[in-house]
Amino acid sequence: MIEQIQELICQEIQRSLVDDGISDTGDKTPVTDVAMARQPIFDADGNIWGYDLLYRTLSNTECADIKSDAVATSRIIAGGYKSARQGLRPSQKLCIKFPASMIEAQAIKLLPNEQCILSILKSVRPTPGVMDALGAVKDEGYKLALEGYTGQDDLAPFLPLVEFVKIDVPGCGAERLPVAFDKAHENGRVVVAEKVEDFKARGQCLELGCSLFQGFFFSKPEVLHHKAPGSSQVERMHIFSLLSQKPINVEALSAAILHMPLLTAGLLTFVNSAHFAFNKQVKDVLTALHLMGNVTFTQWLCVNVLGTLDGGPAAFELSFLASQRAKFLESLGETARARSRLPSGIDPQELFLTGLFSLLESILKIPLATLLDGLPLNPGVLDALLGKQSPYSPWLDMLVHYQRGEWDEAIELAERSGLTEADLAAAWAGALGWSSDFFFAGNRCP
Repeated sequence: MIEQIQELICQEIQRSLVDDGISDTGDKTPVTDVAMARQPIFDADGNIWGYDLLYRTLSNTECADIKSDAVATSRIIAGGYKSARQGLRPSQKLCIKFPASMIEAQAIKLLPNEQCILSILKSVRPTPGVMDALGAVKDEGYKLALEGYTGQDDLAPFLPLVEFVKIDVPGCGAERLPVAFDKAHENGRVVVAEKVEDFKARGQCLELGCSLFQGFFFSKPEVLHHKAPGSSQVERMHIFSLLSQKPINVEALSAAILHMPLLTAGLLTFVNSAHFAFNKQVKDVLTALHLMGNVTFTQWLCVNVLGTLDGGPAAFELSFLASQRAKFLESLGETARARSRLPSGIDPQELFLTGLFSLLESILKIPLATLLDGLPLNPGVLDALLGKQSPYSPWLDMLVHYQRGEWDEAIELAERSGLTEADLAAAWAGALGWSSDFFFAGNRCP
């Protein structure tokens, strides 16, 4: 039976991945039958160590040739991996959650062992079939992680096999957390603290020897309320101010860019890249603006100004995520407008700015109200970013739910604007590809 499942899985994987299963052919076609989100895993210095890959099939997708749940899951894994690896650095890992049936089928062997880690769901029981399969994939060089650990005795048989233990910090509670960490750390295992939603919990986990974290960057960060933006940050916020004006003052914007040599060089590198393939070389900012068009120019500038803000080692990675958020919301707004379902007063370009600025406080660790003070933003966008209710609030909530893998909550909000689960999946996958092109083109390399 296992051999038959493996054969079916192999067929589905090969249909979804590029021919060699690993190499990049430049094909960035969005995955439209998979709901997929990446959740960053940070190291103690704030760098992104890797991602959790969250996925599920779309409820409104008809796949007549799916022969079993294992094949359905393999299709998700294949499509999700193909999309999720865009923009990853070679050293970054993907942790992929596997149910018991997929563990026994050893489906992880069809993905690269240098990048993909098999995460054992906490619902999986250590049956002989599961344990034998885990041993077999370890023999092939794959690393294993155990999900949702709080010290449960029924998960203890997995501990000798795994290299990573993902501890559910809220599930443990402050009193049981040290005991769970002691068990997890045995034999040199690496501990990943999950659902760390504030810096107090992060500090406790650090004291217990934790080296990897998930969660705290997506809640309100610890900010120094006396801290003010530095001079380089002020210059970049000035560009944001110019970009937020309607209409854009092209001359003032060009002058501001020319005061930043690295930004100017990056812009000219991008406009002369294969992304545009213009017939002659572009040598000045004004010409670049006119050739790229206002929308593309504005979006490139927003993304790259955000990416060069001085916010510490995690700022670049979080800025990439912010650019994906921005494009995701803009794409959904365009889809709703095309169906004449865009709510009155909502503009896709304003949705772009909503997503782009949604992580600004986490990037700079300065209160968002301070950072946005003086920016001529749409009042609805400003209210949504500051946690007040506005027409843009449901869109921001939908974004956060989707990125966290809270599919049902995101879908419920999407349906109010005539959007479907498939629309969300396509917009997210497309935004990931767009951000990879936009953020790493020219002067950046993943």
